[in-house]
Amino acid sequence: MANRPTTTRRPTASRPSAVRRRSFGSVRIAFLDREMAITELTEAAHRLLDQDDRVIAIGLFGSLARGDALPSSDADLLIALREHPHPRWFDRIPEYSDPFTGTSLPVEVFPYTWDELVRMASQRGFLRTILRELIPLGGEADLWHRLREMGAET
Repeated sequence: MANRPTTTRRPTASRPSAVRRRSFGSVRIAFLDREMAITELTEAAHRLLDQDDRVIAIGLFGSLARGDALPSSDADLLIALREHPHPRWFDRIPEYSDPFTGTSLPVEVFPYTWDELVRMASQRGFLRTILRELIPLGGEADLWHRLREMGAET
């Protein structure tokens, strides 16, 4: 399945996890610390922005952004790039998944160039839905607003 984003692996035990587990006798409860998960993803996003000049902005969307994530959920990240030598977005996934390896949640990245995002903003569907729920994690936050406006114009 070539165009399915890869998901980063589970965290190492070296840092606290956003997925919390509690035991009450024979009952085990797992819950997601949403605030901790978003903080951890924001820190990783800022590291990526510092390391890669092609990255313009990173935003969180999906169940974690909406607030209905479960402990088994992943984090969906939209990554806006100035440009990239790989013409197909899914060929960029491994490069942009690596910086999020070791976070508490598995991460799926969607690395698109600015030109690709502009084209998608003019169409109904995927990107318009994402932009409604997106939480900026770093970079040029006004980029997401500009894309929303482009979508509203069509």
